[in-house]
Amino acid sequence: MEEQFFTAHEVVQQVHGLHSLSTLNKWANFIQKECEYTFQYEYIPFASHGRKGQTKHHRKTRVFSTEEIQKLQEVAHLIPKIGRDKALRQLFDVHKKVDLMKHHELIDFITEIFNEKLRERDKVIHALVKQHHDLDKRIIDLSHRVKQIEKTSAPDSDNTSSGWFRRKR
Repeated sequence: MEEQFFTAHEVVQQVHGLHSLSTLNKWANFIQKECEYTFQYEYIPFASHGRKGQTKHHRKTRVFSTEEIQKLQEVAHLIPKIGRDKALRQLFDVHKKVDLMKHHELIDFITEIFNEKLRERDKVIHALVKQHHDLDKRIIDLSHRVKQIEKTSAPDSDNTSSGWFRRKR
């Protein structure tokens, strides 16, 4: 299932407490710059009218996922309580979440990431071992075939002439 994305105009209509495109763009720019978060971009077609008539262009536009819209809604609710910057950082800054974790939470978080990487590595190792065994089998099969071919052609090796290029005597 493909994730659905919404334009800024649609987000302004969906998020209560967000009243303008300007505010949304300021929030998004802050999130990208300060929280090192990256949004999805799409090239949306539009038509322009000029001296040559109507021409089609594509504009690079920031789009928002449903998860991001939910976070923006939470930001709108948190702003009166803790302020804009803290609210945006609390919901979008991954580094801030790690900094705010207690030691045991951080250890659990790191352990979880480590175990996930370990499982991925084990899968790769198992795949490589299987591939190695398959290649070993293939090599053994091919060497047996080569030996059989050599055995069948060995009696003909006495005869120096293969039949293709015989000299007339």
